[in-house]
Amino acid sequence: MAYSNKPMRRSALIGPWGVGAIVPFPNDESLMIAGLDMWRYNDAIPFIIKDERLQRRLGVQELRWPPDFREKNADPQNCFLKIPAVRFPTWHYCPFCGTMQKTTLYQQQPECDCYQWPNGRKCNPSFRHKRKLIPERFIVICPDGHIDDFPVAEWLHHGSGHTYVPIENGGKCKIRRSTGGASASLSGVFYECACGAKKSIAGATMPGALAKIGYKCKGAKPWLGMDADQDHPCGNAEIRVVLRGATNVWFADTRSSIYIPTDDEQTAKKIIAILDEFFEILNSSRVDGEWNRGFINILAERNHVDPDELYNAFARRAEGLEGLPDVTEDMTEDAYRLAEYNVLIKSSGSDAQPFHSQNYPIAFYDPSISKYFKSISLVHKLQETRAFVGFSRAEPKELPISERKKMLRIGNDNWLPAIRVQGEGIFFEFNKSEVENWAKQPAVVERLKNLQTAYKKSRFGANSSGNLRPEFVLIHTFAHLLINQLSFECGYGSSSIRERIYCEKTDNEYGMYGVLIYTASGDSEGSLGGLVRQGTKGHIEDTVRDAIRNAAWCSSDPVCIQSLGQGPESCNLAACHNCALLPETCCECGNRLLDRGTVVGTLDDKSIGFFAEILE
Repeated sequence: MAYSNKPMRRSALIGPWGVGAIVPFPNDESLMIAGLDMWRYNDAIPFIIKDERLQRRLGVQELRWPPDFREKNADPQNCFLKIPAVRFPTWHYCPFCGTMQKTTLYQQQPECDCYQWPNGRKCNPSFRHKRKLIPERFIVICPDGHIDDFPVAEWLHHGSGHTYVPIENGGKCKIRRSTGGASASLSGVFYECACGAKKSIAGATMPGALAKIGYKCKGAKPWLGMDADQDHPCGNAEIRVVLRGATNVWFADTRSSIYIPTDDEQTAKKIIAILDEFFEILNSSRVDGEWNRGFINILAERNHVDPDELYNAFARRAEGLEGLPDVTEDMTEDAYRLAEYNVLIKSSGSDAQPFHSQNYPIAFYDPSISKYFKSISLVHKLQETRAFVGFSRAEPKELPISERKKMLRIGNDNWLPAIRVQGEGIFFEFNKSEVENWAKQPAVVERLKNLQTAYKKSRFGANSSGNLRPEFVLIHTFAHLLINQLSFECGYGSSSIRERIYCEKTDNEYGMYGVLIYTASGDSEGSLGGLVRQGTKGHIEDTVRDAIRNAAWCSSDPVCIQSLGQGPESCNLAACHNCALLPETCCECGNRLLDRGTVVGTLDDKSIGFFAEILE
């Protein structure tokens, strides 16, 4: 197991890296984060994140912070914890002489063995310090989530008339890698063997290239220590040759949840504050499931609350019965967010809780925006939990959560890595009648026909039974335009502001029409207060108007506004990097399903735009 001292932020293990991901390190080291079976906690209690609603959603008993490195004098119990990793790829080559060597998953970075080639560069074996080998650039990935080294020996010797028998096994084969020639393409990258075989890597990246040499996926899961899965062989012939740093090698699948205050009527705010402060202490000290009644009585007396009510509140929280809505592992994301939506459309929580929002009816604001919204909530405090569920390769794939989790471990432990962040936000509840009437306009429906077609062909909509709703495109695009504007006005970088959309893409079972624009960061930037201030009366009106007016013209117009399909999978209309696209961390849909025309209209028909009157 590679336990080298390689610094990494804990939040990075939720995304952009996590179990099964290849992490590049300085000095040409390439490591893969190992499975959850290998993560070690001497005492897991300090790392547990309590979020009953998300735990039910994911079907796990616990959510845990990734372990962080602690000195012994800081924490004797959990000192010197490290994230385990394996070495991948295992094929390495010398940057000077090109000699290749295949290592193991658990070996330290290898050194050149200074093989004396009859021609070309030679490393001097008398050097005191041998050259460190560099990991091979090419690997193979499988759409089923497997990953393996590029079959160097098989590719090189296929059709050459030579059989690969390494020198270590008594043969004549020793492979080196070389580049050069007139071509800077893959045809200039060669593998050469001491037995006489020589072959360019050109053509290896073509579909079916490895199948032609008889190579199929072995079901390798190096993050679990498996070179091949003997019990469940894959045999997929659609494996792809890619660069190890390519973006399609690893796609993280995460789930997030906003903390919902519960029992507002049954439990006093004082009791909630006591629960938040003392629950973990008392829960960990229970004997035979019994609470320390004496200590609870002391807390009740000190805070002037009823001891029986306080005791029952502790018991309800332990059982996960604090008024939480029914949550199941197989429920849809929209169904899961409905509970959050119902909290956001009203004033909820308090300063003593992790969530505190104040709702203002739209009549409180300037009449210039009253037509478009029903209310605006200023979320002074929010708490978001993000959990890593699994990953996919080759292309993002929609799978049940239960299938995702199987890829992360071999054992039966039932926990997932997660992080918890604090922040603030602004929630917009749209005027339902206005949005629905706008979406029924024939011009709007006609406008989105091309986007409908692209959506059905994309990974988002391939399995969808319904059509993409104009309401979703509108609210999603508005969120992007507003984030761009807020990044100029409130002091946050655009990459630190996120969207959370409360509107169904196809169906309208729950009738949600809202969007939460929020910041939730692991550092101090998560709660500076600038975002909430920008949502107050006298500020948010100007922000909305400026966002709409700036969106009326893009520097790529008229090409952008007249586009019939652009962006990933052609799942955007009028949306490009000059107007509506955001950093990947901000958008829930990977910068897809956007159209500036639904917000401001088109060159030919301004009435298509929901906010077109602001431009008059």
